[in-house]
Amino acid sequence: MRGLLGGGVKVYAFDVDDTLEVSNGPVTMASVLQLRQEGNIVGLCGNFEPVIRVLGQLKQHDPFSFVWLMDIPKESFLRALRGVLPAEDYVMVGNIFGLSGGSDDAGAAERAGFRFIKESDFAEGMR
Repeated sequence: MRGLLGGGVKVYAFDVDDTLEVSNGPVTMASVLQLRQEGNIVGLCGNFEPVIRVLGQLKQHDPFSFVWLMDIPKESFLRALRGVLPAEDYVMVGNIFGLSGGSDDAGAAERAGFRFIKESDFAEGMR
């Protein structure tokens, strides 16, 4: 396993609604856990309520290193992550507004300098 902030680490920010299986999306929690087990940094950048309902409470042993504060723009939060988490790659997994969901995750990722993966492409194996 790679070191948490060492070489090869990627930061993955997941939208929730229409992205994760806990909220009508194709991305399984098992695939999110796998990223964490591989030594990547994984967090939520979307409506985290469905995740909390399923997991009970977000605890230190849960896979998520960060949760988006919904009172700031998503792209601002993503930019802040880039400033504090050194990584090889920064990835936003989520929706394309009007095509696969109700949030503009693709636009927020682009404006923040994150690589974007559409939720269905991630579910099919794109990393």
